[in-house]
Amino acid sequence: MTLLNKLRIASGLVLFVFVLGHLLTLAFGLRSIEAMETAGRFLMGPWTNPVGGPILMLSFLLHGALGIWALFWRNRLFFNWGDSIQALLGIAIVPLLLPHIMGTVVGPAMTGATPSFKWVLAVYWMFVPHLGIQQVIALIVIWIHGCYGLFLWMQVQNWWGRISTVSYPFVVIVPVAALLGFVEAGKILLANSGNAEFMAPVRETATLYGQVGDQLWRIQDQILWAYAAIVAVVFAARAVRVWRKRPMVTLNYVDGPTIVRPAGLSLLETAQSRDTPHAALCGARGRCGSCAVRIVEGAGNLSPVGPIEAETLARRSAAPGDRLACQAMPVGGSVLVEPLFSPDITPIEYQELLRGEVPDPPVPEPASVGEGSQ
Repeated sequence: MTLLNKLRIASGLVLFVFVLGHLLTLAFGLRSIEAMETAGRFLMGPWTNPVGGPILMLSFLLHGALGIWALFWRNRLFFNWGDSIQALLGIAIVPLLLPHIMGTVVGPAMTGATPSFKWVLAVYWMFVPHLGIQQVIALIVIWIHGCYGLFLWMQVQNWWGRISTVSYPFVVIVPVAALLGFVEAGKILLANSGNAEFMAPVRETATLYGQVGDQLWRIQDQILWAYAAIVAVVFAARAVRVWRKRPMVTLNYVDGPTIVRPAGLSLLETAQSRDTPHAALCGARGRCGSCAVRIVEGAGNLSPVGPIEAETLARRSAAPGDRLACQAMPVGGSVLVEPLFSPDITPIEYQELLRGEVPDPPVPEPASVGEGSQ
């Protein structure tokens, strides 16, 4: 695994732990706002000190930058429907989450205020209700994006089979409890909105924010425009890179179809561009090796083995001539390949195969590729 991949996984795990703590804190709203505040000191405290805060911000910036970088280097924009949803949700996170960041990070830095959960709830339930709806959408988007990325990483680990049965209920229970806690805490706030003593901290914080409100909105707009420009430039640059004139290559399957496509796609992307089933449990990230193929002919027409591919092939003790379909890219001519795993293999079946616990399943003949094949 390359340094960039390790950084992407590590920063993603940091962000996931932060989001998990945030959701669990919201869930305590089912009891009371005071319980939410108390839980927040323990669950969110590690990210509000001089060490945790910079780590969190660095992880956010690094993970976002690496995601944009990966988007630029994609040959096919989306690997499958799950990958496409994750990518689009990832792009949406910044504009959805930015108002919350402005209110809880930038605002305190400008005003010296310490926003409490009571004040945040007042903003979302009383002062600017549409931001409350936006925050709920942001939490759902972030949770889905994070869980899918975590799933792609976890399902190719040796221990996935032992925790998979408890993971799926966890994915549903946590956000549901958080949303219910958010609603219950909001009801408590509204019920006490006429209590001067209860609302006094909210009014004090609101006064401080009122002094810098216009400046906060201007900074937010500038960040949004800059972010939109970066995304647009990345998509435009990617389009130029992908659609430049390229030689034609021919991908042949043993006892299967022949696919003719312009060079620039990996073996896996070439197959999927013509709806040919192919295993790829890690989402074409080169981590698992389930997309491995045996190169029968034309090995010299493929790109050299890179560090990601070399590490994965070595880890699964691949035979000479084996390549990862998600990493090997035809540069011209023709290539004859034989997939090593069934396209519908499950993560647990794959791990059992690697451990030699079950015989290799038969690899079905790839489906007809339709238009564009020969």
